[in-house]
Amino acid sequence: MRGGSVGLRLWSAWLGAGVLAVAGCGHRPAVRSAQGFNLLLVTLDTVRADHIRVWGFGPAETPNLDRLAAQGVRFAEAESIAPLTLPSHATILSGLLPAHHGLRNNGLGRFPRAPPTLATDLAGAGYRTGAFISAFVLDHRYGLDRGFEHYDDDIPRDTAAGLDARRSGRLTVDRALAWLDRQGSGPFFLWVHLYDAHAPYAPPEPFATRFAAAPYDGGVAEDDLQLGRLLADLDRRGLAATTVVAVVADHGEELGEHGELTHGLLLYEPSLHVPLIVRAPGVLPAGWVVTTPVSLVDLAPTLAGLLGRPLVEANGHASDGRDLSAVLVRRTQPAAADLYAESMYGTSFGWSPVKAIRRADLKYIAVPRPELYDLADDAHEAVNLVAQRAKVAGQLATALTNMPGSSDRSASPAETIDPEARAKLLSLGYLAGASLPGPAPGHVGMDPKDAIVLLRRFEEAHAAFVAGRTGEARQEYEQLAAADPDNPVFVSQLAEVCRRGGDLARAIELYRRAVAIAPSDRDARYNLAVTLQEAGRSDEAFAALKDAIRLDPGRPEAHNALGIALALRGDLESARAEFAKTVELDPHDARAFNNLANVLRDLKRPDEAEAAYRRAIELDPAYADPLNGLGTLEVQRNRPAAAVPYFERALAAAPAMHEARLNLGIAEELSGDAPAAAAAFRTFLRETAGEPEFAKQREVARTLLARVESGSSGSGRAGGTVERKEE
Repeated sequence: MRGGSVGLRLWSAWLGAGVLAVAGCGHRPAVRSAQGFNLLLVTLDTVRADHIRVWGFGPAETPNLDRLAAQGVRFAEAESIAPLTLPSHATILSGLLPAHHGLRNNGLGRFPRAPPTLATDLAGAGYRTGAFISAFVLDHRYGLDRGFEHYDDDIPRDTAAGLDARRSGRLTVDRALAWLDRQGSGPFFLWVHLYDAHAPYAPPEPFATRFAAAPYDGGVAEDDLQLGRLLADLDRRGLAATTVVAVVADHGEELGEHGELTHGLLLYEPSLHVPLIVRAPGVLPAGWVVTTPVSLVDLAPTLAGLLGRPLVEANGHASDGRDLSAVLVRRTQPAAADLYAESMYGTSFGWSPVKAIRRADLKYIAVPRPELYDLADDAHEAVNLVAQRAKVAGQLATALTNMPGSSDRSASPAETIDPEARAKLLSLGYLAGASLPGPAPGHVGMDPKDAIVLLRRFEEAHAAFVAGRTGEARQEYEQLAAADPDNPVFVSQLAEVCRRGGDLARAIELYRRAVAIAPSDRDARYNLAVTLQEAGRSDEAFAALKDAIRLDPGRPEAHNALGIALALRGDLESARAEFAKTVELDPHDARAFNNLANVLRDLKRPDEAEAAYRRAIELDPAYADPLNGLGTLEVQRNRPAAAVPYFERALAAAPAMHEARLNLGIAEELSGDAPAAAAAFRTFLRETAGEPEFAKQREVARTLLARVESGSSGSGRAGGTVERKEE
């Protein structure tokens, strides 16, 4: 079996002086209760246990994890319930299995409202609750924000500033520590999510250099460094002795083992065996190792039990996990239990789901060609014993079928995923098969271990696409679509590559094919509509958008696209209604607010337009279009001097935004600054030379420049400003 053997006013008067010692120093008699303690939960995304020094990995640079293990309880054999971030975190926070919380894939569904979580339970007990997230995959839209008064998932949106779906652990920890600075003397629950070990393995310095040959381990080292900052801050504040600290990974990483480059599809130990350490000074024995295999479904009820706040059942929602706090306080090994794990990721491709049960060292994996391993003798899961030990395999298969969490039905139905969310998840390496129908009754999909070659090629094609190697990506996707022609994911991804590469005719053909394969695939229908729109086939696009909205009325991007189509038709009031619907559905979409503002301005409603422009800037301060729009409004209000700073800010954010350059010249001319206006017009003419789409604007610029140079400027209006169309 792996693993083997200051000056702060205390808010809780009953805490004795003995509890104030530095965490982990000595072996004080346990106080047997952490009631009233703070809770710090740190989740390490994509960290496998056997790449940490205290788990026996010599090259690891994990001094803070190692030190924490010496001060608390280390679970040598902790197992994730799913090799996917969203399902696993939902279980970590709630103690529910995926079938019961309903989040079984990244990007799909929303955590239900009824079941208690650590956050709802502790908030109800008066705790201040804050969460700080490092990747879009845990965005608040998926419901894990329940119970948190502050949920910081501020990942940049897809606007002119570019798309990013993650942020560094350093920034996340900065924000978490700033939140702690604002808290009073009452207890708190702080959850910090770190993502630096996740692919594409690009750790910051000094670890980029130090782990140049093993960048994954550099990411683990960066996670450890950020954990150290959090622990040091607790020490600095005098809170270490009264804070339960739990550090856990949501899942591991295959790193090429069993043919899988990263994680998500298969249920082998590199993806499931995760680090778990819990420190509760004076309550849990320091340096003790739990060798009994445990599941992450046990973590939430155990932490709640330690804090004296057992998760309260609501509407029949009982925890699927076990409260191990009592046996841990007594320094007793927990009783053995069957551990469940699943991956529904393959169903996004039309392949079979994967489910597993672990009983001590025996592990059974339920797939079309089932597998049985003895982890004590075969830690790398290389020898399938299902034929040699058929009776044992049958017993475990029956036990797995009878486990409460093994049902294919979910408590929370899958919802649609908008294109921005899909793009962000893809940028993280995840496919979200949001609107694909489930398999037909009796249908057995491809065994994921047989499909792993296709998935690996899919991941390589996607990596090429993200890196800008569009031709290479297209060639690989063409081969994948030929190898599995009824796979709507491969067909749709090929269509997207063609669309991004400008081959709109081929993209339209492929999206039509994807719709034919899966008629209820709302994403394929939407993408077909917007591709038709980009191709200038406005009548077909308009009809397709109407069809997409009928199928999926809650998709904000579809309403935005329809608003653009209506604006191009000159139906400004209907366009305004669609943009208003977009921001109602997604109040964080800066593009939609900008589009709404443009239409409101054209409808001669300047005050409402200004409010919408300002909301777009508030959402994305580096977004140039609404800055250009505000400048245009000021010119239309006959306040050109007030417009100049907006155009300058737009150009600072987007130097290639030629419309803003021309507008700046117009505003400066109207303000009486002829030299500045002339310079702006000359720059515009130079930078747009040879660009046919700016031919008409160049004529205007030449006329205005000639007028400025002749000294006759300022005698009248300059002919109006220029904006971009809705996007």
